[in-house]
Amino acid sequence: MTRTREELLDEGWQDVKDGTFIDHMGSVFARGLGELGILTQPCHQNLSGIVHGGVLMTAFDRVMGMLPRNLRPGEQFPTTTMTIEFLRPVKVGEFIHLTASITKAGPRALFVRGMARVGDRDIGAASAVFMAVT
Repeated sequence: MTRTREELLDEGWQDVKDGTFIDHMGSVFARGLGELGILTQPCHQNLSGIVHGGVLMTAFDRVMGMLPRNLRPGEQFPTTTMTIEFLRPVKVGEFIHLTASITKAGPRALFVRGMARVGDRDIGAASAVFMAVT
């Protein structure tokens, strides 16, 4: 499903530009906590002409990593493990919509699940563990 930046902004999405690695990903948007979007561009394609899996991996790490930081402000929670399932390919120009939710919160570890869709198609799923740095 192709979208324009203007359509996304009209729907409440906000540009993500925060001086971190995500700024190198192109057109990245956020809408609320645990929701991220990427408007894919030619620079995201692999040699097969579809969106590179690393784009999806980076987006999952960002959207899932937002939750521990917001649940426990001031603490650092680096990703310790992440498992990703690539369910369907993504064409350049499509908008990837990612969501995340915490499935379990312990005293030191947070377990998070993420889903990625293009329109009504599930294109990826991920789970991750974020461990508090002490």
